[in-house]
Amino acid sequence: MAVSFGIKSWIEGGVVAAVILLNVVVGFFQEYSAEKTMDSLRSLSSPTASVVRGGEAMVVPSGEVVPGDVVEVKMGDTIPADLRYGTVKFWGDVLVVVRPCPKDRC
Repeated sequence: MAVSFGIKSWIEGGVVAAVILLNVVVGFFQEYSAEKTMDSLRSLSSPTASVVRGGEAMVVPSGEVVPGDVVEVKMGDTIPADLRYGTVKFWGDVLVVVRPCPKDRC
C-alpha cells in the first residue's frame, strides 16, 4: 500500500487500503460475534446440582455440595465432582442411590 502511494499509483493504493480496511472490519465483527457466543455458552453451562437436604429438594451451585447431601442425577446432568455413590436403582425415570456411607469415610 505504501509503495503504491509512493510511486503515485493512487488507484492501486486505494484498492489495497480498502481491502485491508474491509478485512479489519469483518475480523472485528467476527471476533465480537464469537465472544458473544462464548459468553452465552458459559452462562448455559453454569454448574448446578439437584440435592436433597433435610428432606427438601433444592438446586445449588456445584461448589456448595457438602457431605451428607443426596444428589439427584437425571439423564443429561453433569455430575458434580467428589461424589460417592452406592447401589443404583431405577425409580420411574429417576436413579436412586442406596448405600450407607462407612463411618471411617464420611
